[in-house]
Amino acid sequence: MKVQNIHRLLLLVCFISLVTNDVSAQSLREVFKRVNASVVVVHTREEVSDRGSAPNIASEPSQEQGIGSGVLIAADGKVLTAAHVIKTADHIEVEFLDGTRMAARVLAVAPAADLAMLQIERLPANAVIARLSDSNLVESGDQVFAIGAPYSARHSLAVGWVSARRTAENVLENLSALETLQIDLALYQGNSGGPLFNLAGEVVGIVTHVLTKGEQTTGPGFAVASNTVRRLMLEEKQSWLGFEALLLENVLAQAFNLPQSAGLLVQSVAMNSLGAQLGLRESKLPVQIGEQVMFIGGDILLEMNGIPVRPDYASVKEMQKRLNALRTGEPLVIKAWRGGAIVELKTLIP
Repeated sequence: MKVQNIHRLLLLVCFISLVTNDVSAQSLREVFKRVNASVVVVHTREEVSDRGSAPNIASEPSQEQGIGSGVLIAADGKVLTAAHVIKTADHIEVEFLDGTRMAARVLAVAPAADLAMLQIERLPANAVIARLSDSNLVESGDQVFAIGAPYSARHSLAVGWVSARRTAENVLENLSALETLQIDLALYQGNSGGPLFNLAGEVVGIVTHVLTKGEQTTGPGFAVASNTVRRLMLEEKQSWLGFEALLLENVLAQAFNLPQSAGLLVQSVAMNSLGAQLGLRESKLPVQIGEQVMFIGGDILLEMNGIPVRPDYASVKEMQKRLNALRTGEPLVIKAWRGGAIVELKTLIP
């Protein structure tokens, strides 16, 4: 009798385990179906001028295309993605699940957090709006899933767990430490900017990067926690300068004959950005200095609204803070090193 009871108990445990796993799979399947239409594919295009060509040789402008992921979070057309996805893109489109493409413009960027918010003018008929969760409720061991476009494979599902909560004390955005979720799931190029969901179908983070080593193609993934996303993108103003730059400091600053110890060498400028309004000139001549590959020949930013560039990134964060504080109609004034002389560039905040 005792042996029979043990066998029955084991069968019951196995049955319950199978039922639980089946219910879990069905639940995830249903949640995925419910939120999948809130995820978008972000297509970018950058017009690349005659970089590297001799001055007297005409060349056709080319285009660099990129792809990433994003998520619709408001009925008025706000879409979250990663800042490095849109970088200095001249044209941005978001593609919905049904294939509908909409032109998008950049509303806000938080560079240190690698977050960006896009705006589209209208939504397709079947668009779904995702809800941001309270990331303070997330714990290590929670099951999560991401939807994105790894290697352009649109609306792909990746399932895993939260490995840890991390606070990067040395990475600040508006003087606040950046909180991220370390996640254990398969993420690849194209997943950047996509949402990380909990099993309730709420967004607990925005995927930003994966740590890799050597020839590895994947490693621990990281997503900016949703509470940080909400604060930076929805509650605080984040202005977008729209240009990429490299920090030239000390020896490099001397090599470029700068009148101060540091400057920001402009690499590229996006169309219709504040940088374009200022008339910043991008660099076009490719060179390699040591292991650093860069473009030279463009403007070198020395100062913005009275804040000089110093040989550290603290001054850059200070500039971003000052820029975010400017109101519509107020002046943005930049001093740049151009052709061996200081020039002053001005525009008004739109």
